[in-house]
Amino acid sequence: MSVAQAKGIVRSLRWYHLGFCFFWAITFTALSGPSAQFGDEYEMYSTIKQVTTLITLCVAAAWSRRHLAFPPSAAIGAGVVLSAGSLLYYLAFFYGSYSFASAFVSGVLVGAAVGAFYVMWQSFYASEGSSRTTVYIPLSAAVSVVLCVLVTIIPFEWTVLCAVVVLPSCAVYTLYVSLREVEPYEIEPMTPARSRMLARDMWKPVFCVCAIGFVWRLVGHLSGDSNDTSFVAIMAGMSVATLAVSAIELFSDKGFDVLRVYQVLFPVVTGAFLLPTFLGSTWLPVASAFTMFGFEVVNLLLLITCAVYASRFAMHSSLLYATCVGPTLLSLLIGDLVGQWLDRSMLYDLTFVVDILFVCIYVLAVAMFVISIGRGKKREPRAVNAPTHEEREALDVGSHVESAQAATGAAYAHVAADDMKTGHASSAKGEGSRGADAPAPAKKARSRSSASRRDDARRKGSTGIAASVDETNLDDVIESSLEERLSALSLVEPLSPRETEVASLMLRGNTVPAIARKLFISENTVRGHTKAIYRKLNVHSKQELIDLIG
Repeated sequence: MSVAQAKGIVRSLRWYHLGFCFFWAITFTALSGPSAQFGDEYEMYSTIKQVTTLITLCVAAAWSRRHLAFPPSAAIGAGVVLSAGSLLYYLAFFYGSYSFASAFVSGVLVGAAVGAFYVMWQSFYASEGSSRTTVYIPLSAAVSVVLCVLVTIIPFEWTVLCAVVVLPSCAVYTLYVSLREVEPYEIEPMTPARSRMLARDMWKPVFCVCAIGFVWRLVGHLSGDSNDTSFVAIMAGMSVATLAVSAIELFSDKGFDVLRVYQVLFPVVTGAFLLPTFLGSTWLPVASAFTMFGFEVVNLLLLITCAVYASRFAMHSSLLYATCVGPTLLSLLIGDLVGQWLDRSMLYDLTFVVDILFVCIYVLAVAMFVISIGRGKKREPRAVNAPTHEEREALDVGSHVESAQAATGAAYAHVAADDMKTGHASSAKGEGSRGADAPAPAKKARSRSSASRRDDARRKGSTGIAASVDETNLDDVIESSLEERLSALSLVEPLSPRETEVASLMLRGNTVPAIARKLFISENTVRGHTKAIYRKLNVHSKQELIDLIG
């Protein structure tokens, strides 16, 4: 993505598209506390919260197999649960006397709300497409840093008000409005072949994020987990990680790659572990900050990758999120549990800390070795049930679709030439590389009026097209005759200018992501315009649209 493209997306987005920042601000600052101050009670609350989040992800993944999208009203329910959990959290740890029941219920409520917000925002990101997702998530993270700082510096009473009322209300409203914009994309069955493809593509990135997440939580306990140092480490790591992810997306021609980024982060994080080894335990917070930075970089990239992958390969976003991010959350939980056990160790001295740091380096080195396996081998084509998605994109997750657009244009030109020679609808041979909305093979029975209009348009503007015609000439032919063909239909409800643009790009074989990129709109908007076009022209598929005005 270029800087100009990013600016175009930023100008077109709505402020509520960044609403994930309110949810992040609650979980990072408002509902976090140092275990050294609260002791075993907070550790119990944190463990219950993380376990409940994992369970919620699994439930959401199972629910999504029978439903295409989350209803906007689900955001209201999640917000109420989050607000109630926040209230019980402050009652348990800051007001009144502590009780096991209040801390337990608070952990369950907050964990359930966290899992619900995760999967619902992920479904919105998946429906928006790769271009906007790579802008929304880093921007949301950046705004959340600002909110966290503000929540921390204000008086404590105002912090409680923000955590219980203000931030949950903002989180609910932004998620509710965003979910109303979702136009569900068609989900393809999760066949064994597609499951193997998912495992082959994602297990290495997930393993890397799990390794560095485990190490981050473990080192956080070694550093003493004091309130000031923990907050500074989290904010510094999140801030620099946001800048790093934005720079990767803006200035890298190949886009982001979790594995490639991990290879760069490895010497940075492990080098920071040498500071407490040589300079003493006072440098442990610095090592924790560097580890937090490394984790947030790969974690943000994994969130983006999951959303893009789900949209590109027509998978359930909740199922993919639970499959890829669920292990990451589990690794964080294990890191916390191991760190809590080490906190109680009787051998807690500098030598013991250094030994643990070397264990952490070993874990990161194992992850580095694992991702290097098979990196030099040529990537084999994916054998999936629906090859149209793989062939039409022809790229890895996180990379751009420009190369696929060129192949799409050439394939469509070839199909147009074949149509002119045979006088029939596009053959199924071109279906595999036509685009994100690739239609089914043309039906044999078509109305005589549709066929005559199609033939008249071809005689007027497409007589000289041969199989070698380039995409530019084909675009000129379609553009010059599209309005004339639409006028000849005498539509009761004419297409709007934007719908005409979308229809023109569809006829040229552009995918939904390609149309979104060219018009600087979201994929949800493209799908909404497509539905309006189908309704006004009384067609039900892209193939019928091509037969009518193509």
